[in-house]
Amino acid sequence: MSKIKVMDELLSNQISAGEVVEKCVSIVKELVENSVDAKADEIKIELKEAGLREIKVTDNGIGMDKEDAILAFCRHATSKLYTSDDLFAITSLGFRGEALPSIASVSEVVLKTCSGEVGSLVHIKGGHVLENTLSEARVGTTITVSNLFYNTPARFKHLSSLYAELANIVEYVNKMALSYPHIKFILINDDKELLNTTGDGNLLKVIKSIYGLDITKKMLEIKGSNDDYEIFGYISLPEVTRASRNHMTTLVNNRVVKNAILNKVINEAYSSFKEDSRYPIVIINIKADPSLLDVNIHPSKLDIKFSNFEDLQTLIKETIIDTIKTKLLIPKIQLDKDKVEKVTYENLNLDLQRNVVDSKEGDYDYKDRLNKLVNFEVNEENTNYEVNEENTNYVEEIHKDNKLPELYPVGLALGTYIICQNEKGIYLIDQHAAQERINYEKMSYILSHPSNDTISPLVPIVLEFPKQECLIIDENLEFLSSLNINLEAFGNNSYRVISHPVWIKTGQEVDTIKKIIEFVIKEENKFDMAKFNDSLAKMVSCKMSVKANTNITVYQQESLINDLRRCHNPFNCPHGRPTIIHFTIYELEKMFKRSI
Repeated sequence: MSKIKVMDELLSNQISAGEVVEKCVSIVKELVENSVDAKADEIKIELKEAGLREIKVTDNGIGMDKEDAILAFCRHATSKLYTSDDLFAITSLGFRGEALPSIASVSEVVLKTCSGEVGSLVHIKGGHVLENTLSEARVGTTITVSNLFYNTPARFKHLSSLYAELANIVEYVNKMALSYPHIKFILINDDKELLNTTGDGNLLKVIKSIYGLDITKKMLEIKGSNDDYEIFGYISLPEVTRASRNHMTTLVNNRVVKNAILNKVINEAYSSFKEDSRYPIVIINIKADPSLLDVNIHPSKLDIKFSNFEDLQTLIKETIIDTIKTKLLIPKIQLDKDKVEKVTYENLNLDLQRNVVDSKEGDYDYKDRLNKLVNFEVNEENTNYEVNEENTNYVEEIHKDNKLPELYPVGLALGTYIICQNEKGIYLIDQHAAQERINYEKMSYILSHPSNDTISPLVPIVLEFPKQECLIIDENLEFLSSLNINLEAFGNNSYRVISHPVWIKTGQEVDTIKKIIEFVIKEENKFDMAKFNDSLAKMVSCKMSVKANTNITVYQQESLINDLRRCHNPFNCPHGRPTIIHFTIYELEKMFKRSI
């Protein structure tokens, strides 16, 4: 007796569903793509419990007649592909004919559609047709999917939380709205509107709906082309970055794709303008002849293969770099002249034996240094803060271990490198890396010895985030509160900061809190607390440190050196870069051929 049998159609559909229908967002993706292919200019997505309970997609496309309505649920039935030649010139988003039968095999589906005067209704549950009748006439299609994975409970158990599923759907619909600005997208979850675009073809309006006005103002339009490809869209200024690649939207003939190489090329184009660990906000649409593309490499159709791929990479990289270079990237800084205190060599008394600077107004005593140490400043203006007694243990601890020799600053090179000397030679200290190390050790101590000291901002701090990030923030409000960052909802996609930790540097509250929230969004609470604190300490220490190309006074140089000498590891910044380079007297004399 033969052991090999042709698989039952229902079983094969359920197996296909494993690739086509992985999560709730997979269903939304397939249904929305069908609506786009049906030439709809308004698509409404309604969810219940983030799609776990119900997903309903309504469009005003061309609809289907009664025969096509039932045939659409047959495996490999499609109106978008007829011959093998069509496979090499695909212009539609869908073409496999697998989505609807796969979805219907693991859920309950109700389809209402109409292409003219008479509507049709098809009701299928678990792949079995329960009803196929006429219905009310409304040109377009409405598909309702419920009881997802009711007959495959193992898959249902592996779905993510409501917040995570909803965040994935919001992210996908956002990308579709960016891809098709001429289509009006409405996204609703549990009767709450999450997205509503105008559908007037203005891409900037869509960007504003997703990212807010502040980000939209900092987007640059890009255009470029070569013999095979044309690219256009918007990219953010280098100052606008995110902690993950999720905001790099790449489209190919309006199809949302995820291509690691393209993301890498885009990020490399920004490499000389931003930090390596940050990613820009990018919406790039690539237009090409369908014969140059192969979208038939994965059932999800998210990946794609290109002909002449190297030419495309070069085009994208050069266009981004040229666009950024045409803009003035240097921010304008306005100084309050009344607050700038002139410090000259004449009004400073350097005691080289103690590496301490005394001013004419009195000795720079231990309490002054403690004030500066606790408040994380290498700045003459901030010596009026009260001492935080909880941090004095740390101050005593770092006094115990001096690993650097006495260093005497003699100048500042390029506004970045402190030139020092002693009897052993010449030293160059990177002022940013050095203060980053100092601040990192202070922050590591503070975060490992938490207190509940908070401060409420006098001027309201309002932070705006894309909707999919707001969903993750809502899920982690309690965790943020444990970090003494207390937020409350303030409008649709915004939060007001009720209070924050006292250690956040004055004037940097917005940037610091945003960076902390980005860490939480990136990890989604799936992290080790010690690693989180370490990453947070690195981020805050970098933010609080004096930047390169900043001229600091001799007084500040002395203060920075003293604090660096008290660090456990004064030789590297938290990211591994060296803080100090030493040229011995012998090396110098050898370079100048004074010794052989």
